[in-house]
Amino acid sequence: MNVEEDLDSRSKKRLIKDFDATNEGEPVGPSPLEGRKRLACSNCRRRRKKCDLDYPCGNCVRLKLDCNVNMEDMRKKRHTANYVGTLESHVASLETRLKKLAEKLSSLNGIRVEDMDLGVNSSIDDDHRSSSMGHYSNVTISSENMIAPSTMTFGAPELSVNDSLRKKGFVKGSIYPEGPASYKPKKPEHSIPKPKQRIADLKTTVIVRNKKEGGEALNANKEILKSLSNFYVWLYPGHFVFVHRESFLYGFFDHDEDNYENSQYCSEELIYAVAAIGARLTPDMRGLSNNYYQKAKEKLLKIVFDEQSIAKITTVQALLCLAFYELGNGNNQLAWYFSGLAIRVGHDMGFQLDPRVWVTDESTSNELSQSELEIRSRIYWGCYIADHFICLLLGRTSTLSVSNSTIPESDELPEVNGTEEFRFKSKHVLQVSLPLKNLVILSRIVQVFTAKIFIEPSTTAQRIEYLVKFNLRVYQWRQSLPDFLKWSKSVIKNRDSATDPTISYFWYHYYIVLLTFNKPFMEDSKKSKILVLEVLGELKTLFSNFQTRFGNFEKASIYQLYSCLLSVACSRKLTTMPPETGSGQLLEPRINELNFYTEVFQNFSLSYDLPRRLRDEPASEVDNDSTSINQLNNLAYTHDFSLSDEIDLLIKQVFGFESWSFNPSHSV
Repeated sequence: MNVEEDLDSRSKKRLIKDFDATNEGEPVGPSPLEGRKRLACSNCRRRRKKCDLDYPCGNCVRLKLDCNVNMEDMRKKRHTANYVGTLESHVASLETRLKKLAEKLSSLNGIRVEDMDLGVNSSIDDDHRSSSMGHYSNVTISSENMIAPSTMTFGAPELSVNDSLRKKGFVKGSIYPEGPASYKPKKPEHSIPKPKQRIADLKTTVIVRNKKEGGEALNANKEILKSLSNFYVWLYPGHFVFVHRESFLYGFFDHDEDNYENSQYCSEELIYAVAAIGARLTPDMRGLSNNYYQKAKEKLLKIVFDEQSIAKITTVQALLCLAFYELGNGNNQLAWYFSGLAIRVGHDMGFQLDPRVWVTDESTSNELSQSELEIRSRIYWGCYIADHFICLLLGRTSTLSVSNSTIPESDELPEVNGTEEFRFKSKHVLQVSLPLKNLVILSRIVQVFTAKIFIEPSTTAQRIEYLVKFNLRVYQWRQSLPDFLKWSKSVIKNRDSATDPTISYFWYHYYIVLLTFNKPFMEDSKKSKILVLEVLGELKTLFSNFQTRFGNFEKASIYQLYSCLLSVACSRKLTTMPPETGSGQLLEPRINELNFYTEVFQNFSLSYDLPRRLRDEPASEVDNDSTSINQLNNLAYTHDFSLSDEIDLLIKQVFGFESWSFNPSHSV
């Protein structure tokens, strides 16, 4: 019997079976369509078993399953990842609204929500929504718009308070519920102090300042207050987004008893670390900057190397502040050490884990409120960006990864009354969440192509090929930004926008990424050279506007400092490169541009205590220093291929590249 006769006999059997089922009053199952190829049923496809193409098939009969016949091949009609992500977010939003409506009805009618048939199975697709990338895998961006944060999942598996494993919690130094092999429970004398009042809701929180300036308390010290104001007015959010302003100031003003020992949001060492950075932005206070730094450093080192110390999120924040302080002084090695300590201390307390799933040493006594969960999320993803940014500047490999971060993405947080003098007077509404999410995406693109361009052994032509693809990905990332983050040459000519630190830091980050990757290839790639020239022109406009508005660069950030360093190095290299034949390029404009950036760089010494050798010859220092931002070519690095699927999914969701895949065995 040939195949056609076999299919024909099966069709006849099916018709007879349907006829019998109809006469007996049973529901009729799907029948194969004439002229179409019969496909395996859904159960066999899901279990990857061979289907006998009968109805019901033998496997479904044996397992007592409802056989679902597929008559249409959907493999050729797959939807894009953007479309699927949008539907998932929309469904999640509808489910949330339905549950809220049910809760309101239950409060009015006295009916329990559990007894109401909502028609929503909250467990559906939970595994799909919570992938190994954490909740940033659900970020969906198109060139036209971006899904609002309120429609994105900020959820975790519902856990019972009686869960035995959850009660054991997260002990110091290990993700194992009962601790590592050498773990010993804390003695009663080292018990955790009772925390001060927590933030129940940021929307209703008010900061009360009942101390008169000039007192002995830190929150009454004029110099400290001025330093903190400088920090948040001129440098926040930027790369200091991890020092969440509202929670820090709430603890600073309300939890000053016992030197902030019982505060969850503020500590003495964090105050001095932030003040050290803010003090050097005012010339007459620069003498206090190093004093604050030494106090913070002394306290932090005692905490970090004390076996009995309790890891706190403020310790992580303070260490990262010291790392950026040393970057401003040109001490790259110390900056790298401090940032490494910060990440290790963070891992010690499990700051990358969702607090609703893991009970840490901090949260065993009191459950975190929803606002505190969102604050912890903001702090962690701010630390993530800080870690990747420091690695970008120093030419090192990053430590934090999306794949081992289960804490949800950061949502927009409200500004609290009482922080007015710590805000920059901007004409734009401050938004932190969306810029942070997009910087996370950019950092992942950088991480992927760093290996391909600078680390893996390949020829110059192959590296340039990957560089072209990298520049394309970054360009598409820029095009996909929400409207309020997009900028153009006309926007940066606007003095208010170009000098607004609450938004311009995002642009400087982008320029630093492009210059870092393209500078080594200007001599071998015409496209890289053209791109660098375009970036230098836009940076010149930004610096000119800043100098015109404020008169100097006393209030400049590290973003501006390092983008200027890179501009000097690129300009110097351009002056040594011969002009292209027939291009009409002259040497004089290049020299003028080099002189401009050199002069701007010298002005940074008003705020940043850079070594004399860097001030005298900045370009040669950047080119020759073994710890400079160009050390990427000398790294000994083993690529973490476990991230391949994660990166592949992220790029597909963001840009909709269905055919793009990152795999060690083939090219990007």
